[in-house]
Amino acid sequence: MTSPRFHLGEVAITTHNKFSENRGKVVVLKEYIGQRHWPEIKEPQHVWIVECMCEDSYLYYLYPHQRELSRNYGGPMPECFLKRITPECGQGILDLGEVPKEVTNSDASV
Repeated sequence: MTSPRFHLGEVAITTHNKFSENRGKVVVLKEYIGQRHWPEIKEPQHVWIVECMCEDSYLYYLYPHQRELSRNYGGPMPECFLKRITPECGQGILDLGEVPKEVTNSDASV
């Protein structure tokens, strides 16, 4: 059994999802839930609970026995649908707590 490629708290961007609405979402990995079977993928995948980092960003899911998409700020996501956008372990830390919520003219430079 292989180990997960990601670590708790890492930031990633969603890719290769079934629903185009889910592509390109910036998410933070909140919890590793283990290897799980995922629809339309033959082998079990490492799956994380992820959460969108942008207020107006959602993930869409179609659960068994539902007829329409569910819209949530977070949910399960297999690693094969994620691309890391933070440095790998040991390369530094991205501290998002230091990023101001609102940028004023005096904070920005172009």
